[in-house]
Amino acid sequence: MKARNKGTRNMFFWRKRKRGAAESNMDAEGHALKNTAAKEHRAQTGAFRAALICDRGRERGNNEDNYLLGMQINSEMLDHSTAVFRSAADGAAWQTAGVFDGMGGGEMGELAALIAAKTVKQLSGRLDDGCEKTDVDRIMREAFLRSNNEIIDLQKEHCVYGSTGTVVSIGSGEFKIYHLGDSRAYLLRDGELMQLTRDQTLAQMKMDAGLYRENDPGLEVERHKLTEYIGRDWTKENLRPQESAWIPIREDDRLLLCTDGLYDMCSDAEISGILAAAGGPENAVASLTQAALTKGGKDNITCMVIGFPR
Repeated sequence: MKARNKGTRNMFFWRKRKRGAAESNMDAEGHALKNTAAKEHRAQTGAFRAALICDRGRERGNNEDNYLLGMQINSEMLDHSTAVFRSAADGAAWQTAGVFDGMGGGEMGELAALIAAKTVKQLSGRLDDGCEKTDVDRIMREAFLRSNNEIIDLQKEHCVYGSTGTVVSIGSGEFKIYHLGDSRAYLLRDGELMQLTRDQTLAQMKMDAGLYRENDPGLEVERHKLTEYIGRDWTKENLRPQESAWIPIREDDRLLLCTDGLYDMCSDAEISGILAAAGGPENAVASLTQAALTKGGKDNITCMVIGFPR
């Protein structure tokens, strides 16, 4: 696990999957963020600008990443090493976006990420003006479970492993993150970068248990060995994503969703500096991608920036 910049806060408020125990309450810091009053103008339904680049990188032969933005996903089995899209307010009550990183290498990893992106797209299309937050939660959980089960069914005949999934739902002046794996969501607020997800990896698990310290040699080996992902064969009936609280949107918030091809190449300090200085989302994703490529581009790079302007 890459040493995390000490100036970056991790503010993902885990809602534990039920395994015979009640869900945990959010911690005090979680309550503080959830109850923080937004600035005078709060971003309304759909009022955001977003841009995305999905790049193959410098060393991979194909692109195993996928995404969902503005009901668009990565092209199916075409040359899609680079793609840029924008999304703006269109009157929809709820907006959904996400990034997915296929596992296993080659076309099978690509297929797993495509299945996850397609399923989230299909089910998020059910969200309309009549939906409440509880409906959003139900649909997002169903999307993760359904994509998980479809991938598991493919595993019976093909060498398909699975995919990460980091998805945001935006509506009613708030957003919520749904997450499995080691793709990440960050929030830049008032100049401070906060990591909203926690990597579900063997390295992170051992760090949490006190078995590793930062910079231990074993972290490098295990930092991308996933403990949770879409396509776990024993979770067909009960897979649930990790979920954040509903977080009120504030003016000038910047939300970043990305795969490990970005944050493996760029430190949190570099990501924060680019997000703060880049201007609009289009400039931000271009600068982030270029920074990762300049540092080696060893993996597929997908980064999406969602901005909530005044």
